[in-house]
Amino acid sequence: MSQHPKRLLDWLSRRLNLTEVFSLLTSYGFFYTEIDSRKPLAEALEEALEKPVPSYSNWPRVLGLIVLVLMTVEILTGGLLALYYLPTPQSAHASVGVILQDVGFGALIHQAHFWGAQMLIAVLLLRLGRFFVQRVYRRPRELVWVFGILLLLVSLQADLTGRMLPWTTTSYWSSVRAIEVLATIPVISNIMLFFTGTSGAFLSEVTLIRGYILHIVVLPLLAIVLIYFHFSTVRRVGLSGEASTAGMPGRRAFRAHLASLAIIFVLLLGVLITLAVLAPEPFEIKADPFSTPPGIDPPWYLLAPFGLLEMTADFLPRWIVGLVMLLATTALVALPFLSRSQTDPGASRRPLLWALAVAMVAVWVVLTLYGARMA
Repeated sequence: MSQHPKRLLDWLSRRLNLTEVFSLLTSYGFFYTEIDSRKPLAEALEEALEKPVPSYSNWPRVLGLIVLVLMTVEILTGGLLALYYLPTPQSAHASVGVILQDVGFGALIHQAHFWGAQMLIAVLLLRLGRFFVQRVYRRPRELVWVFGILLLLVSLQADLTGRMLPWTTTSYWSSVRAIEVLATIPVISNIMLFFTGTSGAFLSEVTLIRGYILHIVVLPLLAIVLIYFHFSTVRRVGLSGEASTAGMPGRRAFRAHLASLAIIFVLLLGVLITLAVLAPEPFEIKADPFSTPPGIDPPWYLLAPFGLLEMTADFLPRWIVGLVMLLATTALVALPFLSRSQTDPGASRRPLLWALAVAMVAVWVVLTLYGARMA
């Protein structure tokens, strides 16, 4: 290190706990292991780089890095879109039109933001599926699972609140369909009514403004907090107890980690640009709250609950189906504390676990197809 940067670092170190600041910032997955915040930054980094650590740059651990990069893309693109968006029913549709037609690269940023949200949800689902199959939820990794589930739920809410913002026919009525599904779930419906001001088939100006605030402020901050806790837990306890995952030299792991982040960013950027150009989300006419168009689906991740509601509509009250969905979601969050085999390797049970996972996915797919047909 040259003399001037070293003097600046020493000057800052006498006034700030740089190690603690660095540890906080790198808890979001940019650094692969914990550092001792009680020591000076240079000494703490040197010590951390000497530790043998697992590599998170190999499949399937790379999914965590993909989540991190996609979340960063969503925050950056969303911030740029917010500079031009006007959250009122009178001007929302027109402001999105300005972004798409008059702002330089506005259409590309808008489409990248949309497809980034869909990819983020898909990767979070895939990552949780990996956690379930490999039983990452077992002791001492209970919070890795809990924070992962909560991050998925927050991401779903972020997509739902962002879905209505363009105020097009599809975005408006797709949001209405989503609200109709969520309104059947006890507790969730009350929370939704409190925050968005609606629980029925009509989105008002209050709904749009509150949804906008939730989308650009509350939910991103909540996601940032959950990512911090999630990656902090991963750094503390790891993602696997297998001895074979440890032992990569620290400096080599750090170089691989940075290279993986750079490669993932470039690849994801390429995928997002490709989707934005070849499969853009259409920008339709302004929504008419008093004219319901046929064939509007809820978001793809709510097609299964929608299909379940439609399938049981003739013999079960909707609130009972909603209660079942609430209990299923609660059980999913609490899975680490409901499992009786947290410390048992249980290799003989893995075929049963695989069968259960396949059955759950199959039921979800069937209900999704049914919901898409009934919409």
